[in-house]
Amino acid sequence: MSLFTLLSTLSLCQIAWILLGVLWVVRKHDEIPLLISTLLFYVFTFRFWALLMGWTLPVDISNFGFDPVDVEGALDVQAVATLGETVLLSVYMLAQRRRIDVPNTLASPELLGWLKPRVVALGVICILVSLLARRSVEVQIASGKSMAFEVSSYLSLFSLSLVGVAILIAALWKSRAFHLGGESFLAALLFVAIIYLTFQPGMRFQFLGWFVAVTIILSSGQSVVRRAQVLAIGLVGAVGLFAVAGALRNAEDPTVELEQSAWERFAFAQDANMLDGFVLLRQVYPRLLDYSYGREHLEIFERPIPRAWWPDKPVGGYMNKLGIITADTGFTLGISPSLFGSFYQEGGLVGVLLLSIIYGFGFGRLVSFSTRIVPLAGLLIRGILAAAIVPLLRGGDLPGIYAWFGMSFWPCLLLLSLRRREFCARIPHRQQFAGAMPVQMEHGVRSEHSLV
Repeated sequence: MSLFTLLSTLSLCQIAWILLGVLWVVRKHDEIPLLISTLLFYVFTFRFWALLMGWTLPVDISNFGFDPVDVEGALDVQAVATLGETVLLSVYMLAQRRRIDVPNTLASPELLGWLKPRVVALGVICILVSLLARRSVEVQIASGKSMAFEVSSYLSLFSLSLVGVAILIAALWKSRAFHLGGESFLAALLFVAIIYLTFQPGMRFQFLGWFVAVTIILSSGQSVVRRAQVLAIGLVGAVGLFAVAGALRNAEDPTVELEQSAWERFAFAQDANMLDGFVLLRQVYPRLLDYSYGREHLEIFERPIPRAWWPDKPVGGYMNKLGIITADTGFTLGISPSLFGSFYQEGGLVGVLLLSIIYGFGFGRLVSFSTRIVPLAGLLIRGILAAAIVPLLRGGDLPGIYAWFGMSFWPCLLLLSLRRREFCARIPHRQQFAGAMPVQMEHGVRSEHSLV
């Protein structure tokens, strides 16, 4: 089979998954397969064609001893990624067969009344602390400390907590908890502050994730046409801001116009270099480093420990493990290999297949569970998953990515845990369509017409 024929076959396979994702949205009202297939198409198929057509250049780190990214290597990882995508999405669709119907009433007035002031207060506190943390990080970097090794990640990543706050505000907005006037204005003001604090070149994948999650939350429960309109507007805006955030890295170059740079980054997939990263990773595993055999996932539990408490804590990323990047090098470098590259690091092709099954099943069961509980809690869970999928599909240093999740979603998990009995109350599937569920009222009387 010729190179062109094989590439065309793999491209058509990824396009077929996008079309199936659209059908899944129409039939199941579930955007997760469409989100996954679209992102993977962009970072693999579209990136490959952009390289072949000469629209952009491959990543070149040959000065560190790596071979250039070639067509054969790119085609190999394209095949592995397409196989992993097929397994993951197939298992997901087998595990999640429930239709997601979002009723008009997402939670009881009492529960919304409890949640709203706490979300607003938490948002204000997180914004103020994020400003202080950003200032502290700037001072430490100005004094000569290494961002990667000497500045506390709890400080540098604290603004990620605003991702969870944004999801909570979007869910409350969808629930019509904010009254017109002062409350709606305050919620909009919080959104503006969150955008300002999370719109950074180094956090553009996290920014894209929460923007997509908010779009999905606000479009849920609407007609197919209206949902398509909201999703289209939100996703175009998210991708546009993502490209601008990437272009801001070259803002100091007076020869580069911001608008032109942002357009080229999006149109030529300059930021979507996971294909290149996967090719480079296969030059390391298993030739220079042994497969991780699950250690990459086990290190997720080690990452929250501050390096000040554990100076010899294992470093993440093969560039660090190879000693190319240290606290003394004065720079950071890492080419993300996609989630399937991280799976490959764990155990080669077997690792890709096994972990694709596990992740697909986990995603599917989580979404299925979200349809069986109070609609507001289900909406929050699906929003968290959508926000997590974007940086997760980027891949590379999985312990670091899961550390981002912990910093991002603790506000949601905290508030859900405080009233977990009400939020996670099981509802019969037949009553979800009617937007009603039995709840315990005062004096032991049960009502079938309100939501907990």
